[in-house]
Amino acid sequence: MALVAVPDAIASAILAGVNPLYGFNALITGTTIGSLFTSSQFMNIGSTAAMMLAVGGVLPQFSDEQILPALITLTILIGLFQLLLGVFKLGVFTRFISNAVMIGFFTGVATVLILGQLGDLTGFYSGYTNKVAQATDLLFNLDQVNMPSLLTGLATIGIIIVLSRTKLRNYSLAIALLLASVAVILLNLESVILVGDDNQISAMIPVPMLPSLSMIGTLIMPAIAIGLLGLIQAAGISQTIPNPDGEYPDASGDFRGQGVANTVSGIFQGLPVGGSLGGTSILLSAGAKSRWANVFMGLFVALFVFFFGNQVERVAVPAIAAVLIVAGFGTYKFAVIRDIWDVSRSARLVMLVTFLSTLVLPIQQAVLVGIIISVLDFVYTSAQDMQVVELVENEDRMFIERPCPAELADNSVTILYAWGALFFASARTMEDLLPKADKAKHALVILRLHGRFRIGSTFIQILERYASRLQANGGKLMLSGVSQNVWEQLDRTETFETIPETDIFRVDEILGNSTRKATAAAKSWMAQQP
Repeated sequence: MALVAVPDAIASAILAGVNPLYGFNALITGTTIGSLFTSSQFMNIGSTAAMMLAVGGVLPQFSDEQILPALITLTILIGLFQLLLGVFKLGVFTRFISNAVMIGFFTGVATVLILGQLGDLTGFYSGYTNKVAQATDLLFNLDQVNMPSLLTGLATIGIIIVLSRTKLRNYSLAIALLLASVAVILLNLESVILVGDDNQISAMIPVPMLPSLSMIGTLIMPAIAIGLLGLIQAAGISQTIPNPDGEYPDASGDFRGQGVANTVSGIFQGLPVGGSLGGTSILLSAGAKSRWANVFMGLFVALFVFFFGNQVERVAVPAIAAVLIVAGFGTYKFAVIRDIWDVSRSARLVMLVTFLSTLVLPIQQAVLVGIIISVLDFVYTSAQDMQVVELVENEDRMFIERPCPAELADNSVTILYAWGALFFASARTMEDLLPKADKAKHALVILRLHGRFRIGSTFIQILERYASRLQANGGKLMLSGVSQNVWEQLDRTETFETIPETDIFRVDEILGNSTRKATAAAKSWMAQQP
């Protein structure tokens, strides 16, 4: 795993726009120590492409002298934020990020990752800042492509593809990077950029440094966005890869582990790290049995950096770009994209909006857009997922569901039940589905609330309005299956003034019994009407 992680650390640092040494520091300290605190035994904590793109969008606002203090401060803030969420067990909130948003976001990240490497791959560097604009600019300037750089990158991709079909597939990235870099040196391709042309790599043990307090105000919001991005990625691992005992990890526990990893990584001059699905898969395929696989991986990386760190300067940059392009293509999930596309129009729209926002906005802003879209999608979907049915008692005293009538009939008793959540938006949807009560004389409606442990103020207002419409024409509204908590809510909100206590039937241990009691009371009331 260390052989795979080393080129990945170099590529991640290049992606973030910093010295590869900071990528090594993250693996040596953050991965090693953070892995001891995660709930997941196997989750590999490393530098993910999405997080590195986000870091690369934050650091350019600082001068060269401020880059390292800014990186340290940013990484520590990310760690403290993640640690805070883990301590307060807020991992449950990752459930509210829809699959459509996740796929749209990570597809966009993969696309930005691929487009962002075209400069290093071809040797043509566009003056535009947006990755899509850079790729378009390249198409109009193909005559300025550096052929040795392009051939180096294409050769690296070819080696990776060939090795991926062999038993060496887990090491294909490392071998391809090594062979391509050696070829550049042997063939004396001077126009091909090497890592050492822009970065000096020294074999040294990470030294602790403190964050810059003056930069906290500038970096706090980017830190929250990048921290959330790392947690969202890790949540996918927590939900899909069980521990050796067969139990699935606790997302909040993985939050704490990542928080510790980033806090330690920042102190020791390292890049931000997060749960890596690709790294976890490779670790498992290599035979990992416990969390100690990650710990030993970090120690082996430390040995490599100490003895061979200065050799990293001779790695060809186009080869690194090729590795990142292959990694980007590997993250596309075409089958899942097709499934989301076929599910519904709203899921399709959510995925597209998230994808496009990732292409045009900085990654850390796209994360927040994705979260907002997830919440809106949840509210909209839940509001539409509402159905009102009529319950009719058969000869066996069993309730049968039938379509809800559009209007109430005179002198009728109608039992209704609403399927779905009853929060403010869906409560209004339910109100539109209730039978019209404006014309019916002496109509009585029993609304069954079985399974509702709490109701909102919007729903209470709807109950009072509907009860008033029925009462205006000599009818009434009854409630059945009312839990103790809902009864107390009705009491506190003075709903009993509109719906008397005698017309509200509490739930009991016999399923449907409160509705039968309400039905008997309704028939008795109806018999007394003129």
